[in-house]
Amino acid sequence: MKKLLLILSALALVFSAGAQSKEAVLKNLEKAKATSTNVKKAANPSTWLKLSEAYMNAYRFPQSGIWVGATSVETKLILKDQKVISSEVKNIQGTDFTVDTYEDKALYYNPMGVLEVIQILKPISDEDYLESAYNSLMKANEVDAKHSKKSDIAQELTLLRDMYINEAMGAYTLGDVKAANRFFESSLKLSDNPIVEKVDSMITYYTAVTFNMLGDSDNAIKYFSKCKNLGFDQNGDVYSSLAELYKVKGDMEMAKSLLNTGFQKYPTSQAILVSLINIYMESKDDPNKVLELIRAAQKNEPANASLYYAEGNVFKSLGDIENAVKCYYKSYEIDSSYVFGIYSVGSTYYDMAIEYQNKINELDVNDVETYDKYFAEFEKNLLLAAEPFEKAFSSTNDIEFKVAIADGLKQIYFRFRDKDSKYQEGYDKYNQYLQENNTKAEE
Repeated sequence: MKKLLLILSALALVFSAGAQSKEAVLKNLEKAKATSTNVKKAANPSTWLKLSEAYMNAYRFPQSGIWVGATSVETKLILKDQKVISSEVKNIQGTDFTVDTYEDKALYYNPMGVLEVIQILKPISDEDYLESAYNSLMKANEVDAKHSKKSDIAQELTLLRDMYINEAMGAYTLGDVKAANRFFESSLKLSDNPIVEKVDSMITYYTAVTFNMLGDSDNAIKYFSKCKNLGFDQNGDVYSSLAELYKVKGDMEMAKSLLNTGFQKYPTSQAILVSLINIYMESKDDPNKVLELIRAAQKNEPANASLYYAEGNVFKSLGDIENAVKCYYKSYEIDSSYVFGIYSVGSTYYDMAIEYQNKINELDVNDVETYDKYFAEFEKNLLLAAEPFEKAFSSTNDIEFKVAIADGLKQIYFRFRDKDSKYQEGYDKYNQYLQENNTKAEE
């Protein structure tokens, strides 16, 4: 999952609701609800502000005064009267969290011992307290004809927004993208309104990202577009994300337009350059333009082996095998761990051999001269494929990839096994490898 980074000082507030008993919190909430049903008192915005506060206190009661960002020492001191039912280490998305489980919550501490997620296991009610708090604040604004409480309402809306974001970040950390998305989107209505008048561009972006992860392209486009219009385009990443979404929808022209606009604004954005390269190659449109873009990308990032690999693919598609092979070798020279470069040298020669084999099959049986010429090219290209395939085989630990390479080498060495003992040895080596690893690759 994509890493989300968020610094929000408001989330480090120590909530006081935990100082009250559960019964007292619920009693205060029922009292505030009852007051709001009084026609005369319901006309007072303070009534609804108090109801909103009561809802928020009920919501955060299980947190018992703890907060995201607290150390384990601080948290355990605050919760000294609550029993830890279990404590275990859980690996979540590559991070080891120490998880302390209480009766009503689970606390996730990162490797630094800092509380990162508060997961409520038993809320004190099934009511959606955050939504009810929001509705109460909207009602407070509605009856505040003189706008005397606008600043108070805005402050409470901001606090409520932070609660939503806290829930969103916790859900995302635990891998619950659907819940994270719901909380991110819900938080936007608290900041993007005439009361607070502060559009949260970062959360708009996170909302777009999570919609995209959920496969909801329409809403992802909606929020990425909003980010773009706000000028919050993440140094061009928003353009490339939008382009990819439109490309999936089949609107290649819109995708190209977005990428070209983004490229003009961020000519050094690798995300945009790579997306442009891909879309021109996929649409088979103006290969010279693709080469220009690739070379611009290489200038920005000369150590990126994949860009030379991409350049080789363009040359190969144009039938320029000599330059394709040069680019593939260059890719491997830059980064020998980027195995696709050297593998593509082998596969290019191998493909050439297959082309000559197909030409041979189409020849007139009496055309001996052409047959000899094509057969010589067939064998030459097969042998040219062997060395780069060997390097690719040695450069990767991916079993499935190694099996594919071994299969090619086995076929090459089988062809020449009677001409030299080294080819027989090569055939035996890769034949045995395939026998031992084909099942692993399938798994």
